Amino acid sequence: MHNLAIIDIGSNSMKMVLAEVKKGHSFTIIDELKETVRLGEGMSIEKKLKQDRMDKAIQTLRMFKDLCDATDTEEIITVATAAVREATNRQQFLQRVKREIGLDVKVLSGIDEGYYDYWGVANSIDKEDGLIMDIGGGSIELIWMKDRKVKESTSLSFGALDITQNFDLYDSINEEQEKELEDFLHDAYQEVPWLSEMDHTALLGVGGTIKNIARIDQRKKDYPLNILHNYKMSNEAINDVYQLVKSKDLEERKNISGLSTKRADIFIGASAAVKTLIDFCDIKKLILSRKGIREGLIYHHLCRSDQPVKDVVNFSIKNIMNNFNLNQDHAYHIYKLSKSLYDQLKDLYELKPSEFNGDIDKIILVAAMMHDIGNHVNYYDHHEHSFYMLLNSGINGLSHRELLLSSYIAASHRHTKYSLHKYNLNRASLQKIINKNGPDKEAIRKTGILLEIAESLDRSMNGIVEAVQCSITDEQVNIKTIAREETELEINDALETAEGFEKLYGKKLNIY
Repeated sequence: MHNLAIIDIGSNSMKMVLAEVKKGHSFTIIDELKETVRLGEGMSIEKKLKQDRMDKAIQTLRMFKDLCDATDTEEIITVATAAVREATNRQQFLQRVKREIGLDVKVLSGIDEGYYDYWGVANSIDKEDGLIMDIGGGSIELIWMKDRKVKESTSLSFGALDITQNFDLYDSINEEQEKELEDFLHDAYQEVPWLSEMDHTALLGVGGTIKNIARIDQRKKDYPLNILHNYKMSNEAINDVYQLVKSKDLEERKNISGLSTKRADIFIGASAAVKTLIDFCDIKKLILSRKGIREGLIYHHLCRSDQPVKDVVNFSIKNIMNNFNLNQDHAYHIYKLSKSLYDQLKDLYELKPSEFNGDIDKIILVAAMMHDIGNHVNYYDHHEHSFYMLLNSGINGLSHRELLLSSYIAASHRHTKYSLHKYNLNRASLQKIINKNGPDKEAIRKTGILLEIAESLDRSMNGIVEAVQCSITDEQVNIKTIAREETELEINDALETAEGFEKLYGKKLNIY
């Protein structure tokens, strides 16, 4: 186990993430620092980094390095993007960093920057295709991902700082400025020929601008989950945010809920870049990825492969289980039994795929594999702890809806009398994500009790019950256990669910 630091010297802000790396290339973020340095500010004409901006950057890097020293972090990867890349005096800056801080900085090309963005997105969003967009202070990276591979990419040599400076948008925007800006952005996108070749795919957004757009939308809608990664927005919602921010001056924008005050002065131009791209490509949906260049660098460094992971969900599950030192053999056995029970009994569900929005197989996988994560708070009532720990685990590859359903099912794996009020299922705000009645509640309760039965059938955690065979009669469900040893403990424990099973399925339960 060791620590790894990724330092990103951007044009607008400088960030460092500190990761604890464990066995099997698993890692967890243990700290993060960010400073709005504005290294690229004022360099648009002469292409020179200003002295005061370089001084601020050096001061920030010294702070980052102090934290690395305090945490015994010896492996430090430092990269710089557009501002340093474009600066005519970049060698002066890089030499100062080496001399005063002791860090070697790798200056990324625009294509490199986009490549690591792609690595961050492809390893954390379960999508085959999409247009990745990262708006930095000094550049915009666009990557066309097709079949989870980079099909095309480009780097536009302007970003949020450049747009704001060149069109004087620090305070507000008038109709003439807006027309000039839209024409400029349209022409820039027009020069990327492959943008017009794409299908109407999703925009996979990376970076602070799009994160703030999503946060504003969440606050406007009183979104019940404090989760940004994999948050989805319609093109209409993006336009609504743009209309909101462009209608206000700087002081008014600072009061917009969800918008960082440190980004308010450069936000009109940046949000216009997103809105114009959505319109230009006729994109209907945006998906936010909180995993971008820094996480991409971590994934690429640890995986040491030319291709991202094949299965985002399983990769994320393994990472979290390693970090929490969970019993993976037991968890996988619970999943195998739960999935087998579901496959054999799903005809007893009223659940119809056409009425259920989500991947039920993925939901069962996550709930079963992570059902015991709450033990790390307390064994007693650990199923309740599993609910909020799973919901806030940062697991990748699920929609918010699938994640919430998985969390409820995981919380149902012990004797809860199948009442979910304590998990706030009746909270009105959650109705924006799941329906407390109908197929959602049925999926939670019926699948939850199958998880409870599976847990009981591996009560000794040694895989005694190797498989189950179900038969269904008019009045009863029979579950035959295929076991290599005596299973009295397991069967007696599983039969504790009989009363609840009959209430949910309308049939008696027999396990033998």
